[in-house]
Amino acid sequence: MEKIELGEWSVSVSRWDRAWQPQMESLFCQGNGYLGVRYAVDEPVPGQKRDTFIAGTYDSCFGEVSELPNLPDVMGKEITIDGELLQLSERNHEDYCVMLHLDNGLAERRFTYKTEQGKRVKVKMERFVSLKNRHLLMQRLSLILEEPAELEIRTGINGQVSNSGAQHFTEGTRHCIPGEREELVFQAWDSGVRFAAACAPRLSAGSYRASIDMDRRRIGTLYQISAKKGEEIILENAAAFYTSRDIEYWDGESPFADTPFKENACGKHKSPSIVEDANALAAEAANAGFGYSLNESGEAWQKYWDLHDIRIDSDDVFDSCAARFALYHLRIMTPVHDERMNIGAKGLSGEAYKCHTFWDTEMFLFSSWLYTEPEVARRLLRYRYLTLPKAKEKAAKYGCEGALFPWESAWITDGEVTPSEGAPDVVTGKPIPIYTGIQEIHVNADIAYAVHRYFEATDDQAFMEECGFEMILETALYWASRAEWNEERIQYDINGVIGPDEYSEHVSNNAYTNYMASWNIHEALRILERLRQTGREDLLAALEQKTGAVTREEWMRERAEKLTLPQPDSRGIIPQDEAFLSLPELDLTPFRKGGKKILEHYNVEQLCGYQVLKQADVVMLLSSMPDLFPEDIILKNYRYYEERCVHDSSLSFNVHSMAAARLGMEEESFRLFRKAAEVDLNSGLTSAEGIHAAAMGGIWQCIVLGFAGVSVKDGRLSVEPHLPKSWRSVSFSFVWKGERMELTVDHKEVRYGKTGGCSKGLRSVGVTDEPGA
Repeated sequence: MEKIELGEWSVSVSRWDRAWQPQMESLFCQGNGYLGVRYAVDEPVPGQKRDTFIAGTYDSCFGEVSELPNLPDVMGKEITIDGELLQLSERNHEDYCVMLHLDNGLAERRFTYKTEQGKRVKVKMERFVSLKNRHLLMQRLSLILEEPAELEIRTGINGQVSNSGAQHFTEGTRHCIPGEREELVFQAWDSGVRFAAACAPRLSAGSYRASIDMDRRRIGTLYQISAKKGEEIILENAAAFYTSRDIEYWDGESPFADTPFKENACGKHKSPSIVEDANALAAEAANAGFGYSLNESGEAWQKYWDLHDIRIDSDDVFDSCAARFALYHLRIMTPVHDERMNIGAKGLSGEAYKCHTFWDTEMFLFSSWLYTEPEVARRLLRYRYLTLPKAKEKAAKYGCEGALFPWESAWITDGEVTPSEGAPDVVTGKPIPIYTGIQEIHVNADIAYAVHRYFEATDDQAFMEECGFEMILETALYWASRAEWNEERIQYDINGVIGPDEYSEHVSNNAYTNYMASWNIHEALRILERLRQTGREDLLAALEQKTGAVTREEWMRERAEKLTLPQPDSRGIIPQDEAFLSLPELDLTPFRKGGKKILEHYNVEQLCGYQVLKQADVVMLLSSMPDLFPEDIILKNYRYYEERCVHDSSLSFNVHSMAAARLGMEEESFRLFRKAAEVDLNSGLTSAEGIHAAAMGGIWQCIVLGFAGVSVKDGRLSVEPHLPKSWRSVSFSFVWKGERMELTVDHKEVRYGKTGGCSKGLRSVGVTDEPGA
């Protein structure tokens, strides 16, 4: 990779390239699941996106769908040396290096700057977002001059930010004690959520003057320093963010949580202590020092790695780094602290997709938490349960029973937030209509399937009685009412949908959708039968009162038994939908091998008329439910559909890699795994708008569920390895039925260590099953 250098525990860049900064801002993003900050460098750079987000603080702006608002920036600085603004170019610096330490979340940047007058300054910039205290982020600047110079450093809280031009906040109130405390308190226009940002800067220098530096929506400190030769100037800054939506303040009724903004709200009400808490935390961290808080955060990171690290024994560092890079981003994007929030398509690393939650959570990200920290997986499902009232409203809107979960989801009371239009069409020039919010209904079964998998892995009966059974029943009712009778075939069809392949719109009987819907209804019927057999009439009565599903049991059964389920044709190919196999072929060589982007030559409406896939669809089905068909059918379908897939979605490579691994196609699987890892870890600009969150979860799935071959069969954990030839072994921690074990898989055997548990329900196939020490 031309620009990126990888280590076992680090990602680094050793050359300044202004055009590549958007990619670096995403790759080096820092966070803790509550707070996310893009790695826009300290000094101003044209085109940089200084994004800071707090999970769950969605706001809409002037009639647009809700999005996470970009918060005031606390990382930016202006540094002048004898009146010259420090800004990098190709020729005014040397010894450049930026490194993200995956083990503790520290990002550091070093270079020697050369002024136009020839003065040299050694620059070191460090920052981290605390994993110990989710409200805290800190940075440290070190300047060492080889000659005396007059320095100016401007730092503070800059509210002159927006979401691609949309301003979500009031101007707010500002306070500053130069060199000691900076404070900005502001409020979101529509949601009424109130925010407090506080900074506590601490300068170590011989001779300096500190004064207030203030502008509209900005408050800070101007330091004027007379620096001596060889003197090290150190500026540390502790910053803290709090909001009225934080779980410790939010009561669900606060006027600053969910009600529209009123002009006098700031004057009449005050959220409990968010301003005081922000200032107190910033001051406490500043007084303790950068190093102290970094060590505390590092200890929290170590606890995370103890549970999540994947250790790959290989001669190529890329694979180990790719795994840890994915795990790092999985942690910083996941709101492990709060069930009212979920994971955005870009995590907290960029504005794209408005930080909305998609099916990505349940089908790509969920496994990495379910089998390592199942309590986090539980919270992710609880979020869906909290959105159930809006899902029921959506189903009713379209004349159906039960619940239809949003395709794009934000705050728990927002409901469906999919935009109606997108970017201009490459052919017509008009905004592209977005149908996914209406037609991509497979998300319903995806959520139900995740609930089932959670129960299967944890035996958490309390969760199921509290919300899991209800979610499965409500989604089943939707599917049963959504199916349409086809008199000619004497079957029920599901028409007008989009499956996982988004280059096929308005289709009937999409295989993935129909099979998942069928599973969803049958699972609801199985639940009712089990509760009846175990004498849980109390629970059946409660579920009937909530859902009405118990008295609709036979109605659901009749529709499930007659639902159209596409079958393999004479060649063994499962139709992706009713029309797909009759469509003409398109030469995809320029797009699969030539590097061209298909959407630069065709629009989606045109692609719907060809056998072209954006991403895995039938392969996604067979990967999710590998027992539906025999292996020879799975292989035929894998080959047929992969050849017609342009992999334009970051979700695609990892699904194909897992499927190929399970089919014993190790070289193919490894090639696709590398493709999946390079979706973000590359020298291009593919991640300029943010990390591909689902791809991070997909990397975990490739390794654990694909190469290591972990799966669930007949209620037992099964391990059937298909390791790449270049790997000697892979080791990781895994939780099953409440017990944690360490699994090590190589080409000869599976070893498990008893770390607070045993090999309960574990079976290995095709290798020797030996317990470790």
